[in-house]
Amino acid sequence: MDLVKLQSILSTVWVVWFFALFLGMLIYVMRPSKRRHYESQADIPLRDDAAGHRSI
Repeated sequence: MDLVKLQSILSTVWVVWFFALFLGMLIYVMRPSKRRHYESQADIPLRDDAAGHRSI
């Protein structure tokens, strides 16, 4: 097997791997059981800090 053919096969496998990884992450994030968690996290930048400004 020459390098050109090997590169073609590996690039195809790479694209399929990243597509499967992306779909897995999308399914993980979009689960209905996590909806309440993500809704509570969505307003964090809009919350006022009750104790004043915190230094990091």
